[in-house]
Amino acid sequence: MLNSDINEKLVGVACVEEGDIVLEIGPGTGSLTNTLINSGAFVLAVEKDKHMAALVSERFSSTGKLKVLNEDIVKCHVRAHISSLVESTKEIDSDTRKSKVVANIPFYISTDVIKQLLPMGDTFSEVILLLQEETALRLVEASLRTPEYRPINIFVNYYSDPEYKFKVARTNFFPQPNVDAAVVSFKLKQPSEYPEVSSSKSFFGMVNSAFNEKRKMLRNSLQHICTSVEIEEALESIGLLSTSRPEELTMNDFVKLHNIITKV
Repeated sequence: MLNSDINEKLVGVACVEEGDIVLEIGPGTGSLTNTLINSGAFVLAVEKDKHMAALVSERFSSTGKLKVLNEDIVKCHVRAHISSLVESTKEIDSDTRKSKVVANIPFYISTDVIKQLLPMGDTFSEVILLLQEETALRLVEASLRTPEYRPINIFVNYYSDPEYKFKVARTNFFPQPNVDAAVVSFKLKQPSEYPEVSSSKSFFGMVNSAFNEKRKMLRNSLQHICTSVEIEEALESIGLLSTSRPEELTMNDFVKLHNIITKV
C-alpha cells in the first residue's frame, strides 16, 4: 500500500480503539500494522512468508503490541490464538473488548478468508477487508435474479451484515494490480442471531445444491431431499411459485424452505 491515508481510513472504518485486539492478515512490511498499533491496538499478525514475518516482528518488537504468527491464515487456528492473546495481555479487559479483523488480503484468498472468519461472531465483532472491487460489489450488492447472486451471498448475510465502504484505486498499490479494490465491513452476528435452521451444514448443503443446477427449478434440483411435489407444496406455503429457481429466493426464503422440506 503506497498511500498511508488508505490505511488510516481502513482503521477508521473499524473504529479501532485503545486496547482492541486486531487480527491482521499478511502484514507485509507493516504499513497497516503501524497504523493499527498507533491507534492503540494489540495486533495478531498472520504472515505466511517467513522472511516478511521476521521483518515485521523485528520492526515492532519494542512496542510490545505485536505478535506475529508465521502461518497460512486458511490453516491457522485463529480462535485459539486470539483467546491466548486475550488471556496473556493484562491491559485488555476481556469482558468488554471484542476482537476485530482489519486486513488488506491477497485477492485470490478472499473467498476462503470470508468463509473462515464470518462464522466467528463469538470471537470477532467486525471483519474489515480490502477486497477486489468486483468481489466487494458482488458480496454486498448482488440482487435477486442476477448472475452475480450466488451461494456466497446467502452465506455472507447468514453470518453478517455487510456494507461497502469505499473504493481504492489500483494506483495506490505496488506492484500495481490490474483491478481496483474496495473496503467492505462485515458486522458479525452473534450465534444467537443466526437464522433458525436445524443444521447450518444441512442448510448450506441445500443452498449449494440449488445453485449447482441454477437453470433448474428447485422442485428438480432438490429431489435428493424430498419429492418434487413436496418441494412445490413447500414453496407455495411460503408464498412462492412452485416453479421457482434459486436466484429468485432471498436468504429468508431459503431458511423457510429448508425448515419445511427437512421435516418432510
